[in-house]
Amino acid sequence: MFLKKNCNVFPTKEKIYEEAFTHSSLNKLFNYERLEFLGDAVLNSIVSEYLYKKSPQKNEGSLSQQRSIIIGRKNLNIIGKNLIPEKIIKHNLKTISKNIYGNILEALIGAIYLDSGYYKARTFVVKKILTNQQVDLKNYNYKSKILEWSQKNNKKICFINSCQKGPDHNKQYFVELYVDDIKISESWGESIKSAEQNSSEIAIKIVN
Repeated sequence: MFLKKNCNVFPTKEKIYEEAFTHSSLNKLFNYERLEFLGDAVLNSIVSEYLYKKSPQKNEGSLSQQRSIIIGRKNLNIIGKNLIPEKIIKHNLKTISKNIYGNILEALIGAIYLDSGYYKARTFVVKKILTNQQVDLKNYNYKSKILEWSQKNNKKICFINSCQKGPDHNKQYFVELYVDDIKISESWGESIKSAEQNSSEIAIKIVN
């Protein structure tokens, strides 16, 4: 009932879904871990394709950063917890941790892929994860992240607005980002703030 009503999935191989909702505390051999492994790979592929087509202006670094946020454990745990009822998880645990919900979500993707194919799995991922993210990519503060990284690693960060172009009503700003006086990224933006964010987004990928 859950799969049909909440996921728009109509199983033909019931055993696979039973496996996806079974924790190793109940059964060491028949549990979600192998499906989680498969689902992780399928999810990675779907998200990569989705971002590649959706954001043709983004470079590899930006796409990788977005993907890492979407498939990150925190995001998947929250989505899994909101989607998957506790009562359908088979286990012998005292409590179900947040990570288990994220793991089962990936296992469910693996099960859908095996049962119905890539495009059905893609439809599920787009509807339940890509359009239901708990992390807002547009408001993700890359500048804050690079500054946080600099403090942890005792590095000096400097943003330089080196030039601008265009009329007053449509001006573009060019910001360079320096780490210990070495330029590591640069980007245009519709404001100095957005240019700094764009430069920081590129920098995060480089330093990590």
